[in-house]
Amino acid sequence: MRRPRLLLTGFGPFPGAPRNPTEVVVARLAARADLAARIEIVGRVLPVTWDAIAGFETILVETDPDAVLLLGLARRASVVRVEARARNRILTAVVDAAGRHPHARLDGEDMPFRPARAPIRAMTAAIAALGLPAAVSGDAGAYLCNALLWRALGARPARPTAFVHLPPTREVAPRSPWRAVDLERAVAAAIGPLTATIGR
Repeated sequence: MRRPRLLLTGFGPFPGAPRNPTEVVVARLAARADLAARIEIVGRVLPVTWDAIAGFETILVETDPDAVLLLGLARRASVVRVEARARNRILTAVVDAAGRHPHARLDGEDMPFRPARAPIRAMTAAIAALGLPAAVSGDAGAYLCNALLWRALGARPARPTAFVHLPPTREVAPRSPWRAVDLERAVAAAIGPLTATIGR
């Protein structure tokens, strides 16, 4: 019997964050034998560009995951944020890592938001149970993280799909109490409730 396949994505560096901890977390979790015994984790690190967001459907087709967990860095966050929805908005004045501006809307859809297809509260509770601060968030921003979640949610209606915003580590923000190992533990905890919904 095939193990469930999870597509786990992070982002590379971007303006203001020369080191992105999501890249480290993806690499660590994809290499963990305890997780590999239960699920197949396919890790991908995306460049912080609008072109990468536009081409995300190609990754979904190539990997054909049973569930999708997207990670992003929230530089001003102090807790792990499990996003409840993607909003149909974008800041056209903000450039990506390639210096390019986005289009004004996402996919031209009229709907104001797309709810995450994931057990958001269970994922948040699993992280908090480790003693790590976590919260449900209703605002994934207006940058590439929100755009990526928007596209992922529009790709296949029944597939469990979630986005988790991680706070900065000490390498990014020297006063941050978070270490890469803390973020790894948080995301590992969130994977269980998410993949438990596969096939439901």
